[in-house]
Amino acid sequence: MTANGTRRDIVDFRIGTPERWYPMPLAEASDPDWATTLAGSLVDDEGMRAKLADELAFARSRFRAMRNPAMTAAVWIPYPEIGRAGAALVFSLAPLEVVGTPDQYEEALAAPVVEPDSGQSYFAVQTWRSTVDAGELVGSHNLIAHAVPDGGAELEERVVAVVYPPDAAQVVQFVASAENLGVFTDMASDVQTLVSTLTVTLAATADVPS
Repeated sequence: MTANGTRRDIVDFRIGTPERWYPMPLAEASDPDWATTLAGSLVDDEGMRAKLADELAFARSRFRAMRNPAMTAAVWIPYPEIGRAGAALVFSLAPLEVVGTPDQYEEALAAPVVEPDSGQSYFAVQTWRSTVDAGELVGSHNLIAHAVPDGGAELEERVVAVVYPPDAAQVVQFVASAENLGVFTDMASDVQTLVSTLTVTLAATADVPS
């Protein structure tokens, strides 16, 4: 199947698992004991193990609630002994005609739209361009404040990265989020290291009639 003229659909896409990153199964029927098993393999202390398992199970429930069968997730756990995950990452395909060109997407990332009643405020936005084996990358590194009922705010560090595989009709979008500020030395660089493991498979070129 071809799309957008000579562009071809992405029929498969995968990332590797660098150190301390772990895949998160999202299918409803998949590995019901995943959170407990992973926490048990990483933490000896019973209390911290239970705390980490609860956090992992909650994160997975939130991603499952999005009901996006094309979405894949991973979680970063650099210090399991504290009973907390460092960050979570989701990635999925998006049509090229919706996302736009790399220049258009970088422009959108540089000026994020915030709904008036969302309770969000962007303290910092920094975009960058790069290239990984799978294609051109456009990314942004954000510090976002989320208002809470007591009048304060919770801070989130977020990285968005989009990869444009050559000749593909879709892009691969990554969103990584960390609520523990300071857990990354350089979040943009660390996320790009993960994104750089991306591999994609395009649909075969249709046979040309003789």
